[in-house]
Amino acid sequence: MKFVHAADLHIDSPLRGLEHYEGAPVERVRLATRAALTNLVRVCIEEEASFLVVAGDLFDGDWNDFNTALFAAAQMRALRNHGVRVFVIRGNHDSRDEMSYRVPWPDNFHMLDYREPETVVLEDLGVAIHGMSFPRRELTENLVPRYPKPIKGLMNIGLLHTNATGSLDHDSYAPCSVGELAAKGYDYWGLGHIHKREVLHEGPHVVYPGNTQGRHVRETGDKGCVVATVRGGEVASLDFRSTDVLRWRRETIALEPEDGVDELIDAARVRLKAVADEADGRLAAVRLEVKGRCRAHRILGDETRRLETVAQLRALPGEFTEDLWVEKIKMETDHPLDRDQLRKGRDVLGDLLRSIDGVRSDQTALGELGLQIRKLTNKVALELKDEGDLEFAGADQLARWLRQAEDELLNRLTTERRS
Repeated sequence: MKFVHAADLHIDSPLRGLEHYEGAPVERVRLATRAALTNLVRVCIEEEASFLVVAGDLFDGDWNDFNTALFAAAQMRALRNHGVRVFVIRGNHDSRDEMSYRVPWPDNFHMLDYREPETVVLEDLGVAIHGMSFPRRELTENLVPRYPKPIKGLMNIGLLHTNATGSLDHDSYAPCSVGELAAKGYDYWGLGHIHKREVLHEGPHVVYPGNTQGRHVRETGDKGCVVATVRGGEVASLDFRSTDVLRWRRETIALEPEDGVDELIDAARVRLKAVADEADGRLAAVRLEVKGRCRAHRILGDETRRLETVAQLRALPGEFTEDLWVEKIKMETDHPLDRDQLRKGRDVLGDLLRSIDGVRSDQTALGELGLQIRKLTNKVALELKDEGDLEFAGADQLARWLRQAEDELLNRLTTERRS
């Protein structure tokens, strides 16, 4: 016997602001969570699974289009047609999703109760499934003590939407410990809420399958579900199956001191071509992070040249595929000269850099600098004020301006060959 464990599908999760990303494949990204559900159904059918368990956040909440639910119901009917039963608990995102109660779910679909843990016994399979839906989003209670004791003679599976690892990347909803789960006496704990795939314990198995589709660049790598094979009432093996159709990646372009913009473009082309070759038919969304002390930094300091370079980088995927999108480009380069070494120099440049450092670390000096900049803007073109309410006294803004001024001074005062 096999069963499939999935969680955190977040069907039709709103991808706010996506239209503001230049060249974004909006429709493909918007439909990615639906396509991932279709792939999950395909996995269940191909693996001839007896049932599917979903450990919370089937929906993302706040969906206004009833077609979201109708699509999900159609996928459940496809599973019914292949004899696959579905057991679902609500998580923090879909705990108050009142609309889904009116969905015409097929008879193979069962959503477990939110008032108390519910147990469903599958006598034909010798399985008992225990689970409790979230009654509300902000659930900070440890639910494990409320779950019933295992039923003797059956394989016991617990479903729980929880932060069992203390992950700081997710809210601490329904917190518990791995030790508590293991001590409950169940044979398998199917968890949800944490979007990273991880087996927390074996014998009994305590498993996070991760989400079925990464939704942003912090959710990199392959996403999918877990297929559990059961023999003799015990989990004999766990296998991962990918369901994602869009894969997020971070790629770092590390430049050397002698590298200019041409070298940056060449390095990015090689890296993006490698990503495209690994995409395997999926859309790859790549965040490029350009780093290093390099000659290119001087050119990138000019806004016009910087925008030209960014446009070149964004255009690179078009050379070899339509399945690659440069989601964002972060320029984190530095001047090719070693600032720390220059600061130690007993010359005019070293004195200047140390003076700038002194201003950075002196709140009084920073305040005076902000005041002087404000006075200066009152004497120049009025259109500068049209840029918005500039925070002249803001430490972050002043630090950026100081860094830019330092770059410009280094460019003008050093005799190193320019690119």
